[in-house]
Amino acid sequence: MTVYYWGTYDRDYPRNRILMAGLRANGVEVREFHISLWRGPADKIERAGSGWIRPALLVRWAWAYLILSVRLLKSPRPDFLFVGYSGHFDVFPAWCLSRLRRVPLVFDAFLSLYDSLVLDRGTIAKDGWRARFLAAMDRSACRLADRVLLDTRAHIQFFCETYNLPREKFWELPIGADDSVFRPEPAIPRNGHPYTVIHFGRYIPLHGLETIVRAARRLEKSGESIRFLLVGDGEGRPQIETLARALGTTSIQFEDSRTPEDLAESIRQADLCLGIFGITGKAARVVPNKVYEALASGKPVVTGDSPAAREFLTDEFDCLLCERGNPEALSVAILRLKGDPDLARRLGDNGRRSYEAKASPAVIGRALIERLASWREEGRRAA
Repeated sequence: MTVYYWGTYDRDYPRNRILMAGLRANGVEVREFHISLWRGPADKIERAGSGWIRPALLVRWAWAYLILSVRLLKSPRPDFLFVGYSGHFDVFPAWCLSRLRRVPLVFDAFLSLYDSLVLDRGTIAKDGWRARFLAAMDRSACRLADRVLLDTRAHIQFFCETYNLPREKFWELPIGADDSVFRPEPAIPRNGHPYTVIHFGRYIPLHGLETIVRAARRLEKSGESIRFLLVGDGEGRPQIETLARALGTTSIQFEDSRTPEDLAESIRQADLCLGIFGITGKAARVVPNKVYEALASGKPVVTGDSPAAREFLTDEFDCLLCERGNPEALSVAILRLKGDPDLARRLGDNGRRSYEAKASPAVIGRALIERLASWREEGRRAA
């Protein structure tokens, strides 16, 4: 089986690396037809909400599509053409190429532009033309693709209901983690250092950093010696730092984003990993990369309770789930694991097993290959 990845997707984003690694681990030939135009998905998503006014960017974009199209048309015909994340705009030329080459088109949507920028972050007014533009991009890209990949059933339900799309168009695939980087390692002696809780990622409403800051302050007031390490950057970081100062919180250490290897080392040195605690609709529909990376590392995880979380996780078996947006519930969960090392160890071990069974690159790749093969066979019988 041969798969071509095509477009201006972010080739270094974990979702794309994990999916390609999973396909290759199961014997699929994966070739990339890629030109980078962006500093990353965040840059691309932010430009999506700005109206794409800059002529120089549009010229580079058109030139990239021309070069990539010529390369694809000169190459042997693949079995499937993929558009990786974030490729909402790549779907339109990819659809033309897929029809010319008579190849099925698979779009790894991963998220909704409208949901991320309008409903979750609120950076674009819900009733403005930009919001309608983003919704139209989501809807059109999914309609053009023959199959669309998303991470949870809850996320798929949102797409179907919001954009009036058929359920059979979507395939569910968990995000997973790169287990060549994130893996269990021997525990590091604390040597007098306080119990350490780590959260990593962008400062966006989905993550619920305000809940973490307020939980840290509650634990400080109760006299607990706990260090909170917040790793990452994003547009919301200044507001979270301001909140921490306003509350007088002293147990939080803010650190910039790190390479995956350095982040894995920080996880290894921590006692507990935090997931997401936002109260937005999107927070109820996704299980983020950070949760899978913590599970792959064999660390105990506390994350917000949601329909999406319960698709993959089992409370008190491979994680602790707590009410999203509730600092008291989060502080209680942290104290429970701090005071019960056996429970923490059991959650970490079971979390690693759940990851290996459901969300390793090899498992994700195998599940996708089975669906692709079945789909191809259905097409042959129909023909």
